[in-house]
Amino acid sequence: MSNYFTDDEYEDQDFSQIDFSDEAIRDISFYNCTFERCSFQYTDLSHSSFDNCEFKNCNMSLVKLEGTHIFDSKFSDCKLIGSNWGSLKGLFKAEFDECILDNAVFPDMNLQLFSFAGCTFNSASFDNCNLSQATFDDCDLKNCLFTRSNLTRADFSTAYNYTINTAINTITQAKFSLPEATSLLQNFDITLI
Repeated sequence: MSNYFTDDEYEDQDFSQIDFSDEAIRDISFYNCTFERCSFQYTDLSHSSFDNCEFKNCNMSLVKLEGTHIFDSKFSDCKLIGSNWGSLKGLFKAEFDECILDNAVFPDMNLQLFSFAGCTFNSASFDNCNLSQATFDDCDLKNCLFTRSNLTRADFSTAYNYTINTAINTITQAKFSLPEATSLLQNFDITLI
């Protein structure tokens, strides 16, 4: 149990500049709370709930999310390196703005209509995800792996550094722009001149 939190529920509270690194914040519910400049690095947030919460300038690298519920929450300017989002529980709804999601994994997730703006996904992985109508606005997708994912009507028009294998992903009516879209041809045995 966390040394900081003594109750099971917190509502309409602001938490600022607190270091929760390596702590266990388990089985606690947060509603309409704001976390600003907090560190959750290596923190165990298992089986906790975050509804309508906002995280600003937080370090949440390698956070443990086993059975955690996140709904209607927003992450702004956060470091979320190496997090396994596939271990979340129930519906997951969030916005990500200017976040670092390098080496994060999103296995078997429904991320339909998700919005990612100004984020980096270097070496991240989306495996068997529903990303239909998701938006990757001004996102760096260098070495990001998309496998067996539904990218129908997803918007990559301002994304860059992506490499998407069209043979193993569904990209029907997805939006791309030139010159980045030429990377979609890399899986074909052709030569561009």
